[in-house]
Amino acid sequence: MHIFKRISSSTSDQELIKKFKQTADLDYLAALYNRYLHLIFTVALKYVSVKEDAEDISIEIFQLLQDKLPDQELLNFGGWLHTVTKNQCLMYLRSQNRTKQKEIDFASFMEINQDEHHNNEERLEVDLKKLEDCIKRLNKEQKKCVELFYKQEKCYKEITNLTGFELKKVKSFLQNGKRNLQICMGG
Repeated sequence: MHIFKRISSSTSDQELIKKFKQTADLDYLAALYNRYLHLIFTVALKYVSVKEDAEDISIEIFQLLQDKLPDQELLNFGGWLHTVTKNQCLMYLRSQNRTKQKEIDFASFMEINQDEHHNNEERLEVDLKKLEDCIKRLNKEQKKCVELFYKQEKCYKEITNLTGFELKKVKSFLQNGKRNLQICMGG
């Protein structure tokens, strides 16, 4: 079992970050993390409202810090950490909503009587075919982002990693792609 060594509480955030980047020693990261744990948990609890979920997110933040911090040039660690925590909470809520929506969609689907199902089946196939044709008409960046986001359910960060596009570009491609699909579908 790894026991974190005691780091002086007078060591600045910037110094802890610098030492962590230089050495990859988790003791420095743990000292920084523990300093802000109350902030992380409070923000998480504000967003997710369930103590256990907020605790899980707080633990995930440590791993995120380990992964993201080496690549960051930060002047305000606390502000950046607040944003990272908020984004993690939003991704968690989004995944929960998808799960709930899938459960609702499946339940609704099962409640449709057989006659309605057969009458709508043809229309559904036509709509799906039209949607696929509309996706093919998008420019390659929009098409890639739309497919990753909607079909493969990737988050913005995953899309930026997979495509190499900047976050702002990913959001723009998704927004414009969605608008172009709505226009193409006639809605």
